[in-house]
Amino acid sequence: MTTRETVRVGRLTRDTARRALDAALDLTLPERSNPKLIAIKINICDYRLAASGAITDPELLGTLLASLRERYPSARLAILENDATTLDIRVAYRLLGFERVAQEHGAELRNVAEEKWTTRAVAGGILYKELEVPAVLDEADIFVNFAKLKTNALTKTTGCLKNIFAFMKMKRKVILHGQIDEVLHDMNKVIVPDVCLIDGYIGMEGMGPAFGMPKRCELLIAGRNPVAVDACEARIIGFRPRSVRHIRLCHEAGLGPLDYQLQTDIPGFDYRSYRFDFGHLEYHLKNILRSRAGIAT
Repeated sequence: MTTRETVRVGRLTRDTARRALDAALDLTLPERSNPKLIAIKINICDYRLAASGAITDPELLGTLLASLRERYPSARLAILENDATTLDIRVAYRLLGFERVAQEHGAELRNVAEEKWTTRAVAGGILYKELEVPAVLDEADIFVNFAKLKTNALTKTTGCLKNIFAFMKMKRKVILHGQIDEVLHDMNKVIVPDVCLIDGYIGMEGMGPAFGMPKRCELLIAGRNPVAVDACEARIIGFRPRSVRHIRLCHEAGLGPLDYQLQTDIPGFDYRSYRFDFGHLEYHLKNILRSRAGIAT
């Protein structure tokens, strides 16, 4: 891509959440008047509370909904997630506080596993020539990818590119872990967000994405391009973006840049101040075992 993308890293606390999200949306929202449907893909990877750092924080989601509702009073707001190998998303919505937040802000809670899907051709796909995607993405006027700041025992980072994996239709997604980087490459060729946000109020370090250790960072990362946003996330965590294979594959496919214009409201912002703990040896050993077995380990 020739256009220099801007990525914003803002201070995110309970007290500043509305201001941080307003600034992020000012940067990222496309110029579309009177959208009828705004779809928001959150991150629920397990039955874990927000304090664990594993899932999108429901209270921050509520603040995002409030900001969007003020800007677009007549728009429908739809929160999206999908069932997974060990996850019934309707149960998770109820247990983890998302039902309450959706009711407070007049938003729809949708499980895409229960809805219609449409087929999209994957031009230049590595594994797939076509993929089924949730039909709601065709209906949405604005698609917001609201991911989490986490390390990942499988892919090193969990950001906006990885957040799209939940839109693989099959429930038992674990069987795809052996080719996860190629799957993410193909999926992100056909599912493109308008707004990319990463909730780093409480992140997760170690062997995430579900059972690592919570790390309070008080950060919100925002941009329009998921590759650029995830490249920024990788640097914050402590990785070179090119060393994260799915980010590199998406960059090489022309889906976005690894370099960007940094915008921040944090005085003296330094990536090194946020470096995450990550078990590099454990990661490499697990991936060696995974490649030999041909399955997720």
